[in-house]
Amino acid sequence: MSVFRRGKTLTSSLVVGLFLTFGLALATASPASAAGTFRLCNVGSGYSATAHFPDRGGFSTYVVGSGQCTSVSTNGGESFNVRIRNSGGANKMTHLYYIPSGKNMQFSTGGTFAAPQFTPQVY
Repeated sequence: MSVFRRGKTLTSSLVVGLFLTFGLALATASPASAAGTFRLCNVGSGYSATAHFPDRGGFSTYVVGSGQCTSVSTNGGESFNVRIRNSGGANKMTHLYYIPSGKNMQFSTGGTFAAPQFTPQVY
C-alpha cells in the first residue's frame, strides 16, 4: 500500500509542478500585437512615395502621388521604410522606422526630391 501511496503522491506533485510551471509561462508571455493603422501621406512635389514593410515579407503600400494619402492595417511591432521616386526613376530611401505595438502611425513626406522632409508621427 505504501508504494501505491508514494506513487500517487509523486504523481500529484508532478502534476502540480507542471501546472505551476506552465501557468507561470503563460502569465509571463507577451501579449499579442494590437492592430492599428499606418497612413502614408505625400505632401511633397515632384515624386511619388511608397512604404515597404520587411517584417511582412517585403509588403509595400500603394504608390502615393503628390497630394495623396493611403492607409493600411498594421499589427504594430513592425518596421518600415519609405522610398521616394522622381519622374526620372531616381530613388531615395529612409532608414527603418518602428511602429510600436498598439499604436498608429502617420508618415508624411514633404519638400522636393532634392531636399525631402520626412515626418513620422506615432499616436
